Amino acid sequence: MAPADLRRTFVLASELKEGDLLVGGTRDDRVRQEAKRSLAAVRLGEISATALVDDGVSDALDRSLNAESLAEVSALTVARLKQILLSPAGADWARRYRDGLRSEAIAAVVKVMTDSELSSVARAIFNPLPAEPARLNGSPFRWSAKASAERRGSRSSSEGSRSSGEGTTVGSPRHFGSRIQPNSPGDDEDDILLSILEGLTYGCGDVIIGLNPASDDVETIVRLEDLLRSVVERLRLPTRYCVLSDIVKQSRARARTPVDVGFQSLAGTSRALAGMVGLDVDGVLDLARGFPGCYFETGQGSAVTNSAAEGVDMVTLEARAYGVARHIRRQTGRWTIVNDVAGFIGPEVFRTAEQLQRACLEDVVMAKLHGLTMGLDVCATFHMGIEPEALQQTTRRIVELAAPAYLMAVAGNSDPMLGYLTTSFREHPQLRRQSGRHITTAMRKRLVALDAVAPDGEVPHARTGAQATASLYAVYMKEGGDRRSIDTLREEGASKIERLRARGYDLGYGHEAGYAAPTVVVARTRAIYAQARHALYAALDAGAVRAASPHHLRVATTSRDREEYLAHPRSGELIREDDAERIVALRASRLPQVQVVISDGLNASAVNENLREVLPPLRKELAAAGIHVGEIDVVIQNGRVRAGYHVGALLDAGVVVHLIGERPGTGLDTLSAYLTYGRDRAGQSRWGPDLDHAATTAVCGIHRQGKPPSVATEEIARLVRRMFERRRSGVALDS
Repeated sequence: MAPADLRRTFVLASELKEGDLLVGGTRDDRVRQEAKRSLAAVRLGEISATALVDDGVSDALDRSLNAESLAEVSALTVARLKQILLSPAGADWARRYRDGLRSEAIAAVVKVMTDSELSSVARAIFNPLPAEPARLNGSPFRWSAKASAERRGSRSSSEGSRSSGEGTTVGSPRHFGSRIQPNSPGDDEDDILLSILEGLTYGCGDVIIGLNPASDDVETIVRLEDLLRSVVERLRLPTRYCVLSDIVKQSRARARTPVDVGFQSLAGTSRALAGMVGLDVDGVLDLARGFPGCYFETGQGSAVTNSAAEGVDMVTLEARAYGVARHIRRQTGRWTIVNDVAGFIGPEVFRTAEQLQRACLEDVVMAKLHGLTMGLDVCATFHMGIEPEALQQTTRRIVELAAPAYLMAVAGNSDPMLGYLTTSFREHPQLRRQSGRHITTAMRKRLVALDAVAPDGEVPHARTGAQATASLYAVYMKEGGDRRSIDTLREEGASKIERLRARGYDLGYGHEAGYAAPTVVVARTRAIYAQARHALYAALDAGAVRAASPHHLRVATTSRDREEYLAHPRSGELIREDDAERIVALRASRLPQVQVVISDGLNASAVNENLREVLPPLRKELAAAGIHVGEIDVVIQNGRVRAGYHVGALLDAGVVVHLIGERPGTGLDTLSAYLTYGRDRAGQSRWGPDLDHAATTAVCGIHRQGKPPSVATEEIARLVRRMFERRRSGVALDS
């Protein structure tokens, strides 16, 4: 079969998801079933011999394969591979031959399986990580629970001095763990610390504590790495920690502070990977060698939505991303986990809970067949329209059917910074009971010693909530050298929790019977969902825009209405033809060094609320720096980030500062600024509808309770000055 024909067969054989329609997929069940039959008859050797994409990712996948195993499996058809994997000997066979299975062959066999068949394979294969002691500053450590208890003035434990390498380990058949995700819209250390401590009281965090920074500068990364390390060290937690920036910035941070786990989002094409981090596989590999561990994130749809799919379907691209992770793990020998952020993009990728469930099953099986230790973020953006209760039900089904090694765990079902629905701390005890699986033995013992959970590993009812979190806060402060009494520190912790609750954080509320959320928490989640759905359909307020921008031109993109804009993002990336002519008419003899663009994005309410506090002072800051800002701002209805690139092309601007409403779901209406330098290194314009997002620098989370507008304004002005000095933006700005 010719490469183009095989690529098309792969696309058509995929189960229906909206994202694949962008690369030639079909809604026709009959066509899809015929493609599955054709794909089932293809031999693995033919797949291995066919380059679906000619790029650095394909080269890395070739190099990662074991030649002997590859030769032994080449004669198998996809249908025969499916039979083997579903047989009683399937798990043993997979362990023996997985390094000979090319990523595209793994994608092929997943495509021809039903959901129940995928579940059978997922529940049979496990890839436990080697047991090892937790690490402090890159070195193994042992902890003495008795000594620690004596130092903090609480009850001692009989656990004594133990290594963490006993019993249930990450990824083993009896294990079900979590990543505590303690995000804060302002990178506030109290927000982060108390979220971590509350998560520990629910038995969460045994795999990793992973924080998404709101500000992605090296200074912030260093500060947050130090905070996470202090939690792990002071409480002697047998877990890992990571600030989820990118591996380039983390490498810079590593020169200034110890960094435990390197993080990078991966993709299935070199073009998509370069769009994320400005590197191909070998560049990521070189940097990965410098970290004690690696944490990779993937997710169906990222390459498709960023126009970097190279005509390949989402399942196959996801498999290729796992192939990259396998290649890096084999080359470095590092502790490695992978997390699939399923559902993070939006309805342009998945529209229903059923599609989300299918994607999770596909991804877990593909990761396990690559020999990877795999977790899931079973999540949904608010514009997908999957309600919180429906997502919780889907999560329970996926844990049962897919047997992932871990899930996310956040303080409440809505992440306070990223603005999406995912798994709460409270759900994890429920899910552990449902699955009959447990957190790692080492973490359970340590949390018992800290009096954070009961000796049986369950959450102690009397201690869960503000009291339990405040008690851990007191231990943390004592271990840091604070000389105040335990009672005083507990009171301080409780006071901080109360302040966070007043700001809308789901902290300190505890749980009802069966770890159900209290009524007040359920009402809070529903209110956030309702607020987010309202924000998605909000309109720019003419008075708010006029107050911030007295001179502006209002235009629209090619989206016919809001529904098309939400379902088909590309319709919001180009200005309508008649409006484009009006923008061109703004061009004067002196082209603007900076052109301001204002878009509703996914939340016009964020623009209405924050624009007046950002734009006027920003103009003053730039003028004081001698930078000419275009006199007339362009205001876009139904505008995506790329619509700002289109305006840049129409006006041939030096830099575009695009102020746009972030997607809702945090309970806050937050603004973002996307800053793009419009020239390449030769001084030629690089504006265009397909300009890579890696060329853009983002300042996110702008809100009085997130990144304060005054701080954001200074940061934006500083970055713009730097762009003109260095003649670049985005990933290249720090290179």
